Amino acid sequence: MRQRWFGRRRFWMAALALAVCGCPGTPPERTETQDAPAAVPLRLIVVDDIELGKAIQQQWKARAEGELEIRHLSSQEIWDPDRKRLAGDAVIYPSGLLGDLAERGWIAPLSDEALGSPELARRDIFDHLRQREIVWGDQVFAVPLGSPPLMLIYRPDVFEKLELKPPETWQQYAALCERLSKSRDLWMDSQDRPAAWRGVAEPLGPGWASQVLLARAAGYARHRSYFATLFELPSMDPLIASPPFVKALEELVAAASHGGPDSSQLAPKDVWRLLRSGQCAMGLTWPTSAEDSAVAEPTASSLPVQLAAAKLPASREAYHVGDRQWQAREATETGHVTLLGVSGRLGSLVKGSARASAATGLLVRLSGAEWSRDVSPRSPATTLYRSSQIPAAKAWVGESFSAEAAAAYAELVQQSLRQTLTVDSIRLPGRVRYLEALDQAVYTALQGARPPAECLAEAADQWRKITDELGIEDQRRAYWRSLGKKAP
Repeated sequence: MRQRWFGRRRFWMAALALAVCGCPGTPPERTETQDAPAAVPLRLIVVDDIELGKAIQQQWKARAEGELEIRHLSSQEIWDPDRKRLAGDAVIYPSGLLGDLAERGWIAPLSDEALGSPELARRDIFDHLRQREIVWGDQVFAVPLGSPPLMLIYRPDVFEKLELKPPETWQQYAALCERLSKSRDLWMDSQDRPAAWRGVAEPLGPGWASQVLLARAAGYARHRSYFATLFELPSMDPLIASPPFVKALEELVAAASHGGPDSSQLAPKDVWRLLRSGQCAMGLTWPTSAEDSAVAEPTASSLPVQLAAAKLPASREAYHVGDRQWQAREATETGHVTLLGVSGRLGSLVKGSARASAATGLLVRLSGAEWSRDVSPRSPATTLYRSSQIPAAKAWVGESFSAEAAAAYAELVQQSLRQTLTVDSIRLPGRVRYLEALDQAVYTALQGARPPAECLAEAADQWRKITDELGIEDQRRAYWRSLGKKAP
């Protein structure tokens, strides 16, 4: 009996040991929230922004522990139909890609813990970035690294000499373009007059002509009674051939006649260079300190050309789609409508990452107030995006803005990203194809081959084909989510 008792005792003790410690040689099961061992490098994918990747690597080496492996990809590589996933833990990408990545299931929503983190300080982020650009459907999928709205950047010295003020409407803007174009002789006696001086410059290069058109049309197309501007809901029929877009394209063509012959090759960074080098009096772009070394020094002075910023012109009327008529804006409306997602950079967690916790921590630090000052300004595609960054605005705008002008620009960005009315640039899957079709409409109109209304009608037909190919139901659900709403 005694031996049997001792045998049973040994059995139960062994069973207890197995329950606590597990079988010899069997690793413990990893839960979804557990990270891979820290010895495994954290993998970050950076899309279309080599300089931003360099800045992140520098900050990581200076402030963090462990190894960070950065891989650079282009947008074309992301859109490769053969690509099935992202081989990384986190990804930083152009803002307009969020919808494509979310709909493919390649990125994951951020946790409540991350969003409530004091380091992220979410309430410090400008309103529409916090409430719209980083959101897909009703979930937050990203942290922001800055998203600059298009601004009117101008030379105060030229405006003062000609007794001009920044335009308040697009009609005033058109008159100002003509005035500046006719004032070229103003600089004939100036030793530092650039040979290729122009009055105005707009970024009408590939991928940008469409966005300039959308920015111009936003004030006409965004009615207070409607939140969908680019497509009808639920039919998903494009609205880009409707009167507000036609009017905007007509005005764009008229203004382009006062720009240089290379307007259809310019990107925002090119317009910025023209302004900084004194070759232009006014342009549509945003300031950046990221490319200071690439800008030629002014010929007659060691100081850079001084610039200032103003909001894009407003509209005093908006088109009512239901009634098919123009209506005056109410007295409480400013007429300013911001186009969101023109540029910018976002950071997201790659779905299925084995180091989700560490990757989320990296994203929070990059977007947070402490690291962002040394990271975000290194990209020409970003600008300040937090209230706490306003006093440090010079880090983003560079030496072409005085301290006063930099502070005024920062306030304008905050106001633009707080406007009651906004329009989203295209965030749907197929974004590039939609923008290319709209680019072509702008180019055909600029050539004078066909009236703007016909050019946009053709673009609308192309949009229908793209939507059909990608699936109307899928695109409809994606469009709802792009507007920050659940698809019905």
